[in-house]
Amino acid sequence: MNYYINPAVLTAVFTVPTDVADKHLKLASGEHIKVLLYILRNMSSEISEDGISAAVGVSAYEVKEALIYWEQAGILLKKGVSASKSEPIKKPVAAVRSQKPSRNDVARRGAEDDKIRYLLQETQMRLGRNLKSNESSTLVWLYDDEGLDVSVILMIIQYAVANNKANMRFIESTAVSWINKGIDSVAAADEELRNMALRDEAWRIVRKAFGFENRKPSPKETELSFKWINEWGMSEKMLTAAYNVCVDEKSKFYMPYAAKIIENWHEKGYKTPEDISNVKKEKDGFAAYDMDLFEKMLNSKD
Repeated sequence: MNYYINPAVLTAVFTVPTDVADKHLKLASGEHIKVLLYILRNMSSEISEDGISAAVGVSAYEVKEALIYWEQAGILLKKGVSASKSEPIKKPVAAVRSQKPSRNDVARRGAEDDKIRYLLQETQMRLGRNLKSNESSTLVWLYDDEGLDVSVILMIIQYAVANNKANMRFIESTAVSWINKGIDSVAAADEELRNMALRDEAWRIVRKAFGFENRKPSPKETELSFKWINEWGMSEKMLTAAYNVCVDEKSKFYMPYAAKIIENWHEKGYKTPEDISNVKKEKDGFAAYDMDLFEKMLNSKD
């Protein structure tokens, strides 16, 4: 980058928590950042929501949204609340899920709780449409009954929108999965989102190498894809080579056979198709794909 901070402006500075830059630059809106910067700059002064609105040029409603966002993120605390009390209450996950609220319950809770109102309005903005009654019910249920923070729910929604999965079925199933895993903080959610992105990218590479249609992978396919790409470092070319060997031997693609080929290559340290070609020329180890050994491999324990 061809820019650096002008040293002259560093004579007067104020503190910004590193969590803001590390975790929230992608999640927070421009209005959220404006409001927080103004608060951080004026910590020693008595400021009001109307004062913030006038100073930074955002509406009073957007100021309220920002305050809720930063409170949920743990950056701001309400006066009289200690840091230990600001932690979200973790509710145990019941074996049988509670019943979702009715339309009237949703309306009542939205009127009672600013956080729920913010969740519903922010979700509509991110999805770009009005929420259906069952969708609003699901969101309130996740917050009220399942104990998931508004910030965490919105992180799931943002991921869903960014990955063309913006439907409540995906949002709910992901949220319930996170609850069962104990993912109930922004930091834990951020880590899980990174892992989800890695799994999605790994499946994309495997799907392309094997010529699969654009579909959702099975749990086993997700597991193998992640292992091959992110743990073993297999390239798309190596996966394509495994596909070709499998088809040459079996006259069709057979996933367990291809998986054994890839595992064999990993154990032997093969990293490129050239490594395999060289071994084939030397007649060293390439007989591992004869039909007798294929049956042994399938019957052997993993």
